[in-house]
Amino acid sequence: MLLCMGLFLAACGNDEPTPAQTDELDATKTAILTQYVNGVVVPTYKSLADEAILLQNVCAQLRLTPSQALVNEACDKWIAARKYWEQSEAFLYGAAADYFIDPHIDSWPLKKDQLDNVLKNSDLMEELDQDGAAADGFATLGYGLLGFHAVEYVLFRDGAPRNISDISEGELIYVLAVAQDLANQTARLEAAWAGLDNVSKEKQAMLEEFELEPSLNYGEMMINAGMKGNTSYKTQTDAFIQILQGASDISDEVGNTKITDPCNSGNVLDVESWYSWNSIADFADNIRSVRNAYYGSTNGTVNSNSLASYAKKNYPTFDTDIREKIDNAILKIEDPEVGMPAPFRSHLTFAENQGAIDACNELMEALDDLIAVLQ
Repeated sequence: MLLCMGLFLAACGNDEPTPAQTDELDATKTAILTQYVNGVVVPTYKSLADEAILLQNVCAQLRLTPSQALVNEACDKWIAARKYWEQSEAFLYGAAADYFIDPHIDSWPLKKDQLDNVLKNSDLMEELDQDGAAADGFATLGYGLLGFHAVEYVLFRDGAPRNISDISEGELIYVLAVAQDLANQTARLEAAWAGLDNVSKEKQAMLEEFELEPSLNYGEMMINAGMKGNTSYKTQTDAFIQILQGASDISDEVGNTKITDPCNSGNVLDVESWYSWNSIADFADNIRSVRNAYYGSTNGTVNSNSLASYAKKNYPTFDTDIREKIDNAILKIEDPEVGMPAPFRSHLTFAENQGAIDACNELMEALDDLIAVLQ
């Protein structure tokens, strides 16, 4: 009898699931992941793509009928699109990484000397004028010559719209081709998370023309975390950790790369978005991307189906810490009284920016603490 009992207990122990396997599908967790995808990621990428298309359209008008008014309008559209891109950087995993969209449209520092030489290439400019981003020559351009910062370089100087009289015809040709490519790439992000059938016909046509249709539905994969066959997220907790890790990563990047690197070098060329003087807005929007991911909304309120609500119920101390650290990081970056002095490009010292660096690191650590509890 003792032998049989021992064999029975051993069998029970062998059949007991591992911790990862015990994370059975939970309706509350599914609702949180659904809200994250449909209430944060997809609307952010939709707004980004919409604004990028508007930027492309203004650049097209600018090429045909150059005017200062259109330069000013293009700058406004750049800032609008830039806001949504920066507010998406807490979820740079998935499509942004797998399709190399992040380095494609946001590599920095800008390769200024190389770009100046490209703009002098009359044969390439003629090809781009004819075929835009579909030109063979466009495909030879590497990261650091494309995306937001190439458009910024043409449109801005010293934090203001550039004088139309200073913008060459080659630059007008180039900025249109790059803006077209930017619109294509951002539409791909939206389609990759929303599903190709759920974006506008205009965007579907753009993606088909440039053969950029996404092969995966990243939103569906996340919502279906824990379901059999989901190799990206074997458990719902895996998906939770991915969201928090993305938020931690951008907090780290803002504090220890975007702010720290220029302070170390003292080189204005290392500053992100320095032609437009949009750097501080970039950094604050990066932290808002953390807030949005954690709160499950894009308006600063906490959705009932969110990681914040889940943590408040299950890990209240960690939740309070994260919320406080989010608010403090935004404050220490953009507040006129206690934040970073503007423009950042003119204040590249640790004495002036250490508070923002520390606040970003504290936020990263708070997020990492919650990740450790969930693992």
